[in-house]
Amino acid sequence: MQKTKLLKEIGLSAYESAVYLSLLKLGVSEASTIHKDAEVPYGKVYSILDSLVEKGLVEVQRSRPKKYKGVKPDIALDRIFKKKEFEVEKELETLKLKIDELKKILMSIPSLKTKDEIFWTTGVTEADIKKVVISLFSEAKESLCVVPHSLGMPVLTIIFADFVRLLERGVKVNMLVSPQFNNFVSFISNKDEKTVEVLKKKLEIRAVKSTNSYFGIVDNNLVILLQPHPLDRDRLVSVVKIWDAELAKSLRKEFEVMWKMGKTFELGEKVTE
Repeated sequence: MQKTKLLKEIGLSAYESAVYLSLLKLGVSEASTIHKDAEVPYGKVYSILDSLVEKGLVEVQRSRPKKYKGVKPDIALDRIFKKKEFEVEKELETLKLKIDELKKILMSIPSLKTKDEIFWTTGVTEADIKKVVISLFSEAKESLCVVPHSLGMPVLTIIFADFVRLLERGVKVNMLVSPQFNNFVSFISNKDEKTVEVLKKKLEIRAVKSTNSYFGIVDNNLVILLQPHPLDRDRLVSVVKIWDAELAKSLRKEFEVMWKMGKTFELGEKVTE
């Protein structure tokens, strides 16, 4: 039955579900009546009732014999939710403390990597591209310089909250866009006042007529390359994330040249040719 299934899904056992449903039907009852109606072993009915009392689903009258009454579902289920909410909050607090402690311990492990070490990873589906970009945001500490492809705009709007958190952490973002990004510029300009203030402080956008290269540089040591399909420029085929300080340095110089040629504009202003 659906009722029993749902009760089990929120944490009740099969016997507890049967006893609670029986009490809702019977009203005030003794254990002997409940065990027959709910079809649970008499030897277990008292422990089941005690468990339901503890969970706030049943009230007990401590007479001889004891009598039991099911708590109204709207009250009982709210109690379960609030108890679970409290438990989850405590678990998260404990987890946060352990995570913070573990970060300090693991970050202190000496690394044998060399300065010229190169490593790369690739995303080739929309879901993968989203993961790569979000991971890029999380790794940025100081700056992000990016020449985004307009084909990546739908992904950027989906993960916009992650983008704002990047800015709130104090990361400075310089974005060089083409006229195809007018819709995105309008999208961010129409956000709430608090978000727009964050964007104005840490996001600077300049416009260029067009560009044949699409890339980003994070903190001068990490590069992201946006790869349009070689036979279809209207399709983004992959995103490549590369840890390569030399490549980042070279692309940063290229970006700065393009940046100087770009036109500065305020949020709300259209990107024009």
